[in-house]
Amino acid sequence: MSITNTTNTFQRYLSRPSVYTSPQDHNSQKDNIERLEFLDKLKRHAQDNSHSMEVSLEGTFISLESGSSLEETLQPARVMLRNMVEKASFKNLLMKLRLSEDSLFEVTAKGQVKAHHAGRTQSFEGAFKLAPDLNDDLVVLVEMAQLTGGVVTLDDQVGMIQWLRFHRYLLPRTVIDAQNLIAFLEQRHPVSPPFGNYWEMIQAEENNPLTVSSAQRNRLRALIKEHTKGESLLELLSETVLGGRSTPFKRSDAEYFLKTLVSSSIALIWAKSFVRDLDWYGAQDDQPLSDESLQQILLTALLLDLHPMVGEQEPRNQVAGFDLYAAQHIEKSFASVQTEFERHLINHHRITEQNAALASHLVLAGTAPEFLVKDLPPTLLLGTPQWVDYCRTIAVQETLSPGSSRSMTHAQIQHLMKSDSVTESQQALNALAAVDPVIDWALLNSIVTHDEVNRSAKDSLEVAVAAYARHAKTIAETAETLSRPLPTRKSVALDILKQVAKGCTYLEDDVLHQKSNRPLEDAYANPFLMSPVDLHMSNDLQTGDWDLKHGASIYTAFPKMLPNLISPDGVFYRQFNQNYVSHAQAVSTHLKLALSSLPLVDRARLLRGQVTIFSVRPSVATLHPITRLPMNPLASTLDVILKVPNRVPMESHKDKEQATGRYGVVMCTYFEGRLSCYELFTLHGVCRENTELAELIERENLLHTSPRGSEKNHTHPAPVHQLPTDIECYTHGVTPGLVNTSRGVIEKIGELSAPPLASDIESKGYYQSFYSSEFESLVNFVLKHRPIATYDELVKECWGQTRLEALRAEREEGLNTFLNIVVPFKSCIEDISSDDLDRQFQGVGACTLEAAMTLLLVVGVIAKVASLAVRSMTLATKASAMAKTGLGLASSLLNPLDGVTDLLIGGAKLLRKGFNGSVAVLENAISDLRQLTGQTQFEPLARAVDPDIIRLGTWRPVESSKDLFRVWGIRQNDHWYALNRHGQPWGAKLNNFEPTKVWHLLKLDKLMPASYTRKLLNDALPASRTKIDDAIKVLTDASLDTDSGKVVNLLLGDNSSQGRGKLLTHLNEVKNDIAKVTPDNFILDTAQSDSIASLNPIWYKKWVGATPKDAAQQKFMRIYSHNFNQQFRTEGYSHNVLADDIVHELFHGAPDTRDLSYAGLPKSGRQGNYQRLDVAPLINLASGHGRDRVTQEVIDKAGAFNNADSFALTTSLLSQLSKDPVMYRRNIETMSKALERNNGYIGWEVLVELNPV
Repeated sequence: MSITNTTNTFQRYLSRPSVYTSPQDHNSQKDNIERLEFLDKLKRHAQDNSHSMEVSLEGTFISLESGSSLEETLQPARVMLRNMVEKASFKNLLMKLRLSEDSLFEVTAKGQVKAHHAGRTQSFEGAFKLAPDLNDDLVVLVEMAQLTGGVVTLDDQVGMIQWLRFHRYLLPRTVIDAQNLIAFLEQRHPVSPPFGNYWEMIQAEENNPLTVSSAQRNRLRALIKEHTKGESLLELLSETVLGGRSTPFKRSDAEYFLKTLVSSSIALIWAKSFVRDLDWYGAQDDQPLSDESLQQILLTALLLDLHPMVGEQEPRNQVAGFDLYAAQHIEKSFASVQTEFERHLINHHRITEQNAALASHLVLAGTAPEFLVKDLPPTLLLGTPQWVDYCRTIAVQETLSPGSSRSMTHAQIQHLMKSDSVTESQQALNALAAVDPVIDWALLNSIVTHDEVNRSAKDSLEVAVAAYARHAKTIAETAETLSRPLPTRKSVALDILKQVAKGCTYLEDDVLHQKSNRPLEDAYANPFLMSPVDLHMSNDLQTGDWDLKHGASIYTAFPKMLPNLISPDGVFYRQFNQNYVSHAQAVSTHLKLALSSLPLVDRARLLRGQVTIFSVRPSVATLHPITRLPMNPLASTLDVILKVPNRVPMESHKDKEQATGRYGVVMCTYFEGRLSCYELFTLHGVCRENTELAELIERENLLHTSPRGSEKNHTHPAPVHQLPTDIECYTHGVTPGLVNTSRGVIEKIGELSAPPLASDIESKGYYQSFYSSEFESLVNFVLKHRPIATYDELVKECWGQTRLEALRAEREEGLNTFLNIVVPFKSCIEDISSDDLDRQFQGVGACTLEAAMTLLLVVGVIAKVASLAVRSMTLATKASAMAKTGLGLASSLLNPLDGVTDLLIGGAKLLRKGFNGSVAVLENAISDLRQLTGQTQFEPLARAVDPDIIRLGTWRPVESSKDLFRVWGIRQNDHWYALNRHGQPWGAKLNNFEPTKVWHLLKLDKLMPASYTRKLLNDALPASRTKIDDAIKVLTDASLDTDSGKVVNLLLGDNSSQGRGKLLTHLNEVKNDIAKVTPDNFILDTAQSDSIASLNPIWYKKWVGATPKDAAQQKFMRIYSHNFNQQFRTEGYSHNVLADDIVHELFHGAPDTRDLSYAGLPKSGRQGNYQRLDVAPLINLASGHGRDRVTQEVIDKAGAFNNADSFALTTSLLSQLSKDPVMYRRNIETMSKALERNNGYIGWEVLVELNPV
């Protein structure tokens, strides 16, 4: 029998190993109960449909479910609060404050201590000065309240705000916020399809960073070439399995046929052949591999065979050598670019037209899944703001659930686009996901180049964001300018009066009457009252003729008014002219936005062709008398008497001018032998092509008519046509699209010659088009010949007319200054103002018209339309802000050990770079959101099977590698393999895989503050001292020699006087040490470890030799906080359990023992009211049958007297003899029977019940 040498070592292990506990799922059901109650109450708060109404969840509660994540996290704090409430000093404090012990107590994150009793609440945290021994408890409870969402209470209810904070949701402030949160909580989040995005074995992701290595990829490619004799694997399998088709596969059927192909028997045979030749899992007979795993391997083979760069770092946006987002693809549809990509595959990658859809589907699913969403509208164009946010949303969805977006419709993606972030994790992920689309937007719009992105993604992003935000800012400034009221004479007069008659409260009230100089015609008329501001508009206030009827004169009450009163006329014209310039520029921008938003081909036609502009109006033909003097009474009488027949209807120039629509024009352009017509609705800022209108104009030869002259006489009526448009869009500003036909007249306004333009116009996107001057002349022509309102009209409108001026004008037979223009009524713009996209863009619903609205309200309509454009750019602004935040997050959280100074090296995409822990915020955000949306991949599997088979662990590619990956592994035949999405092993063996001992996926113990662990130590130290004292007392009590001797013999193997003497010596050594130990001697380590605590022998010796003052602060023992906290919770919050850990480590001190063997935790976990431990390893050691944990060599029984855990368990049981002799004797009986039963090595659990819990 070989004996292991038991010489000393400086390496110290844990008091007892912390064992692996598989993830628990019991929280999810209880969490869901809380969630449903939360939802129900939140809906009640959000019932008010007013989007501006604030929502407050203060004072609203839900039931706290036992076993929920929040309840379990609060549990340690609740136990601590319950213990504090039971302390005598706390009860004495309540007596002094005359508070009932039956009160419901709580501690808040702000440090408040509240007592709720009989409907009253009282805060008394200040009184804790009277009970200083409670201060440590209070400090810890406040910190725990902060970490768990706000409050620690013994109540069985929890505030809705605390529930939100704990689950990391953002607090809803408005009804809209609440509705977003409700939608998120109720939403059924799409999950990954069976094969994800097909690239699982090639692209790394957060849950699975393992991919086939470069050498494995090359080997697999060689095997494919060997099997196919150089032919395309996809073509060969397609012909074999799916042959006989005469037409190419459709894109909509690609997924179905790929599944059919890889699930065929011939495909599975090939996959098995690849596995065998690669010596991957499945190569041996005792390594079963499912069909799904084989199909995934074959999909990987198909991808690798398509292009040599698949799996390698390709240039940004390049897929199989094709640049999806090249600048020449600006404003093309996804379908159009995919067609070009398929043509590229046909021309360069051994793919036939029949299989092009299959190949592109397979490749794009992992590299550009935004191409594969169902029902993509042709209007969603690359390089537009809508495209940016669409791509951001796809990136987020694919990060959470790879492959899920291709099973979604565009409508579903739009729904996700509208949703604001409801958690901090969402905010972080959205921000990071916005980085790439904004950079790609800049590449498509030629704002940055690939070389610039490769040099510095950060600098390129800053340029891209600035350009992106510039466009949104231009639109916002245009809307702000148009919504700013033009100055009126009345507003100017009011401003003047407010300066010279400060404090006057009746400036706009009709309170002044004319006291003197009344006109003769008014002498017997009833006098009427006027307001000071109206009188000042007409310069009548300064005459002094008008004053108050009763009371002090206005001139007396405000003596400084009359001397400083200036006429408003000059001020008005000066202000109006200044504002009119910016207003006119804003209207011009409004139209340039409409034109630059046209598709590229339409812009080219308008810019390169011969453009003719037409107006639209109804016919104004009427029958006219025989004389041209309609006001002559004689002519009128003759006309009536003679009743001349066959009079011809005529149109007057004045009637035609008044009837011509001022809210739109028709623009026809003749380019490349084709006539195209566009309707530009100037009020709505909409420009659209109308092919039927082009046919009408060409058919009626209207291009060659003459523009309407300025003749003053009557003319023959213009022909009336059946128009393929709604004439009232032009004449009344009705929303386009409601009516498709009407009758009216089209008249030529003029022609605009085609300007000489640069040859690269076709490659310009909307952004470059807008900021160039290419549409300047066209917009100027339209605004000159068909403005919504002329300068003179606006001046007259803003000048206004008072009642006094109107009376004088009537007497002077003057004309009313108000314009009588047919304009849209307010309800016409309801569609524009609506948040309903259908109403905004399709004009659903009718529009009420009215002819008596002022011109200034028409200007207001333009402002409404411009505001709509601002809202449509909200996503754009949001995306640019997200992108800026995203790069900041990525840059600041980049792990310096990763060795990467720029996250997007070589233009690599942020969310497709792979996950090796270098971007902590990204990994945490994905993990959090997967938990919240139920997207976790391997955790349920780990719960369902033996935790020794599926484990989360760390893996190094090679033993010397600095790279460390977190990986889910599966054990088969004593080897670890990577775990695929089907929960099965794949690939080569993981030679450097270390399974970790994770307790709970939510890491509840990690929420505990350091003060909590320090408080546990503070409370455990007295228990440790008591245990040592008890053991010494029992060991030296002669009446207990027989009882005590049994445990000494069972666990130390020697109950002789020498053995008992050695035990007593060590106990006294530990007693001397523990008397001096303070909480400051411990280092609280939050690093992941397999240890609970460890004593450093070098530091210990320094502590022993230090002065009492220095020794109190000298660190010599490390506590691994998470494991320490976990053990306290698991063992029923018993400080005696923690005391045993401290005692164990102190036996490493002066006694200088080693860690040869440990008592273990029972496989069945904690049961009953006692801590249970398996002492079989310690009995084996004491009986001479213990084995070395590494070499498995037998250890001499004397090793028990050199084993820390043997001493620690003996101490604890001796202490039990003094406190609970019945349980002690039962434990002795259990151990004795186990030893007698075998009389050798014990190979089963021997459970003793130690500390009450």
